[in-house]
Amino acid sequence: MRLPRLTGSVLSGLHCFLIAADQMSFTRAAELLCLTQSAVSHKIKNLEETLGVKLFIRQPRKLVLTDEGKRLKEVVAHNFGDIANELRDLKTLDLSGDLNVSVPPTFAQCWLVPRLKSFVEKYPALRFHLRTRNELVDFQTESFDCAIYFGNGKYQGLHVSKIMDESIIPVCSHEYAVEHGLYGNPAKLSSCLLLHDAAPWARAGRNDEWQYWAQQNGVALAEAGCTFDRADLALQAAERGIGVAMGRASFVTEQLASGRLVAPFTLSVTSPQSYYLVCRKEMATSPRIKAFIDWLEEIK
Repeated sequence: MRLPRLTGSVLSGLHCFLIAADQMSFTRAAELLCLTQSAVSHKIKNLEETLGVKLFIRQPRKLVLTDEGKRLKEVVAHNFGDIANELRDLKTLDLSGDLNVSVPPTFAQCWLVPRLKSFVEKYPALRFHLRTRNELVDFQTESFDCAIYFGNGKYQGLHVSKIMDESIIPVCSHEYAVEHGLYGNPAKLSSCLLLHDAAPWARAGRNDEWQYWAQQNGVALAEAGCTFDRADLALQAAERGIGVAMGRASFVTEQLASGRLVAPFTLSVTSPQSYYLVCRKEMATSPRIKAFIDWLEEIK
């Protein structure tokens, strides 16, 4: 058997030969390869001519491997198996190791963690490490691979991928809404206790989110209020009937559906801030970060 050059045609022929030798049928090989039976037969014939040996004995209703065909099948199966295993290993290497992510606390608790199971199941070799904080990450001195920010998307020197927009609307318990006459009457907010997320986004003031909503709707707000360093704490306080919190749509869907919270008036406003994934520019092509971004795109 003379040694041929491993051209694309020869490699394609070897693959076709291996499938046909496994199935011992050109017809079944054609089905597996999404080819016609004549195309498979043609590939095998060209391979036999290139190699200068006969690989199959074609008998009525069946194929029989020649001695040369048996030898070639063993070699090709072994080497194609090695190639397939190596390709799987390379893919696993790309999506293994550690992925360290910084996420705002309430986003992590109310949106990300409830959906995280599908990500860890999709990439079992990837070790996912979640840390929560409201502050921006210093990627020069901290060991985070990427971070999710709620902000304006302007993060100098970093790669930025927008995840999703947000909308905001006041929420409270049904009992609180009835007691203060809030249903259909946003002017009554002036006599309510407002519950503030003290850090809705990096460098925000404690009442910036409420003020933005009020300005968009021409509503006067009460001066009195309570502040919390996490939005989910403000929402829990609203559930307990303490006051009215500013709800983000991505955080309050479940509570509104169950009735634990109500939106006493339909004055939803698109937030001036959105969710972004950020990382160092040189890390933007990292398979781990790309996999995380693609997954976020799928589930949002």
